[in-house]
Amino acid sequence: MLDPTLAAAFLVVAFAVALSPGPDVMFVLASGMQHKTRGAVASAVGICTGSLVHALAAALGVSALIASSPTAFLVLQYLGAAYLAWLGFKAFRQFLRPEPDSGAVLPQTPTAHVFGQALVTNLLNPKVIVFYLALLPQFVSLPLGHVGLQIFVLGAIHAAIGLVYLVVIGCVAGRASYWLRTSGFARWLDAVAGMVFVGLAFRLALTGRPSA
Repeated sequence: MLDPTLAAAFLVVAFAVALSPGPDVMFVLASGMQHKTRGAVASAVGICTGSLVHALAAALGVSALIASSPTAFLVLQYLGAAYLAWLGFKAFRQFLRPEPDSGAVLPQTPTAHVFGQALVTNLLNPKVIVFYLALLPQFVSLPLGHVGLQIFVLGAIHAAIGLVYLVVIGCVAGRASYWLRTSGFARWLDAVAGMVFVGLAFRLALTGRPSA
């Protein structure tokens, strides 16, 4: 299904890409600050599920159509930025809420909701589309055929590597969040998470469209 030499080279690249600091890592860290370990892990799973969808879209040729349309690219770019800004606004709103009574139990955001936020954020990022279109075909062997299947498998490998790394990052962030919250820094974690989300929104909105 995959050329062994190309697959080995892809693994090296996939590990390097996964381990490099980027918006996915920042999103998981922010989720850990807000929603502890379970929320951070849920956001990691959501991001990597989105990567699988992008891999499937690349394999089916849908991504190429979107990437070739400046209008479609900009629409996705600004929708993604607006969604991240909205998450930032919600985090700041949590920061500004009145201090709860001592001993009060605060409602927890459902894990499925955090997963959905991460999934939507990843799907609305057109730069992931362009990234997969630029990266994956370089490791496809045309003589083996089934080009679409090879692209999807490569994307799935990248998503799996990213999932392991992001889950580790999420667990660390969640544990740190637990310690900080028990130390009285709970509200400030919401403020930091809000700044991260807003920063990611500006990064997505202001970064130019990658050249073909």
